Amino acid sequence: MLFHYSFYILIPVLLLMAVLMVVVPLPQKDERLRGYMFSRWMLALSYVALSLYCYFKEQMTLEVFSPIFLFMSNLQACLLALSHINLVHPQRVTTRYAVWHFVPMVVCLLIYAVCRVLTVHVPLCTYDALYANWLHPEVLARIVWMVQYVAICVYFILQLMREGERWRVMAEDFFADNQMISIRLIRASICIVIGIGLTTFVIANNIYPHVAVAMNILILVQYIVLGFLFLQYPNLFVQMRPVLYESDVPSSPVNKRWETIRRTIISSKLYLRSGITLEQVAREVGVSRTYLSNSINQHEGMNFNAFINRLRILEAQRLMREDKEGGLSMQKIAEQVGYTEQSNFARQFKHWSGKTPREWRMS
Repeated sequence: MLFHYSFYILIPVLLLMAVLMVVVPLPQKDERLRGYMFSRWMLALSYVALSLYCYFKEQMTLEVFSPIFLFMSNLQACLLALSHINLVHPQRVTTRYAVWHFVPMVVCLLIYAVCRVLTVHVPLCTYDALYANWLHPEVLARIVWMVQYVAICVYFILQLMREGERWRVMAEDFFADNQMISIRLIRASICIVIGIGLTTFVIANNIYPHVAVAMNILILVQYIVLGFLFLQYPNLFVQMRPVLYESDVPSSPVNKRWETIRRTIISSKLYLRSGITLEQVAREVGVSRTYLSNSINQHEGMNFNAFINRLRILEAQRLMREDKEGGLSMQKIAEQVGYTEQSNFARQFKHWSGKTPREWRMS
């Protein structure tokens, strides 16, 4: 009974989430948010596909490597992964790129369809039935399809990890403050997508109703959390937009050497501005952000985030040395050198000096 009720709960909630993905308006109008809306449409389609699967699954006997499950799980994997890759690398997910990722699923579907037409259907309601008939053409086609599903899941996990790391590197070379480069939202979404993949793998190999109920509840919770995380993305996009899309900035003068640029940054104390970004510094010194980023990496041996934070900590140490009376609190020093969070200041201070701010001051 619980097995059937779990589907009755799943279907309306999934359809509701699909509607939310489509109708919830954007907080701002921006042409470059079209890629995000494309991701939302893919996620909405994923919700609809899963609800259809639940409708048919509720009326069917549990089988190992169910054909309808293999089709739906492949579709889910492609839609979920592509929607998230599109978040952090919108230039990569073109129509051609997306279509090619559905080809393996279509090929396996065609192979299974041919085997099903030409041979007798073998229900796999027990594991013994799978072991006894694994050489049967239809069963073999299902096994191949399952192997393809596992392979595409592994492939997408690696792609998501690579794109997440790519975004982290790009963000650290653009933002000065660690709290601004936080991508907890995206990381959480990617972890949930991986969790959904693992859950569906368990479902594919399960023939026990009580396990199916537990997996249904788990996947429902994961999809709900994923949907609400996804709806928060436009707020994060305000931070991500300048990283993903480079704005128009002055071309770098040929005769502007790094020593001159560095002297300008330090003399103007640009690094003390809270929330300063690579683009803002580039505009102040009159070079392109690419030129500035390459110069910092080449001459300082670090990214923009590390460069700014090192200068801030050096300034904090200067303030401590001059504050003989100890009148400046750590929070005040943190604010003066550009940190909005004292915890971030303490973390950076320990990283660059090997001691906490209080330990360094005492010594």
